[in-house]
Amino acid sequence: MDSFAGSGGQSDLARCIELSRVAVSKGEYPFGTVIALNGQVVAEAINRTIRDRDVTRHAEVIALSNAQKVISREQLRQYTIYTNIEPCAMCSYCIREAWVGRVVYAIGSPVMDGLSKWNILRDEGISDIPQIFGEVPEVVSGVLLHEAQQAWREWNPLVWQMIKLRGLLTEPSAHEVRVRLGQRRSLCHCLQILTVRSGKSRIETEAPDVNP
Repeated sequence: MDSFAGSGGQSDLARCIELSRVAVSKGEYPFGTVIALNGQVVAEAINRTIRDRDVTRHAEVIALSNAQKVISREQLRQYTIYTNIEPCAMCSYCIREAWVGRVVYAIGSPVMDGLSKWNILRDEGISDIPQIFGEVPEVVSGVLLHEAQQAWREWNPLVWQMIKLRGLLTEPSAHEVRVRLGQRRSLCHCLQILTVRSGKSRIETEAPDVNP
C-alpha cells in the first residue's frame, strides 16, 4: 500500500480538491475522487448526478467502476481512495465491496456519511463475508481540510455558511450533529434546498466571498 506520510498522498488529495472545482465548472456540486497507489492514479472522477439526472452517479462510485476496468479487486487492496468529502453510506458500501485498502478524505460529513454516521467503513462484521467484502480499510481524515473547505467556499459562499451552520460538513473531529426527526435528507438534497434558499436557481461560481 502507498505510504501516505510522503508527499504523494497529499498531492492525490490536492487533485481531489482540484477536481471539485472542475465539477463546479461543469454544473455539478464540488465533489472529486482519486484512486491511486504510490502517486500513480488508476482512476479519478467527479459527480455526474446533475448532468446524468442519476443520484447514484457519485464521484467515488464512478472512480471505483473505472478502476475495476483496469485492475482487480485483489489489487485494490493496495490502493487508496481519496475524496474531498467523507464518502456517503452508498459509496462506503461500494468501497468495502471493492476491497479498497485505505480511505483518505478532507472534510467530514457526520449527518449522512459512511464513517461518522453509519460506520460502514470500519464495520468489522462486514468482513465476515470475505468472498464479498474486504478487510476493514485504514481511514485517514482531515487531510488538506482548509484547502478543501476553501474550494466549497469559492463555489457558493452563502450556501457554504449555511452548510456549516447546519453541521452538514465539518472538521472530522466533530462527531455529534443534532438533526430534528423528519428532517434527515441526503447531502445532495440538502445542497439543492440550500442553493434554492440562497436565491440561486443554478450553481454559481462568481458569488461574492464572505468571511469564513
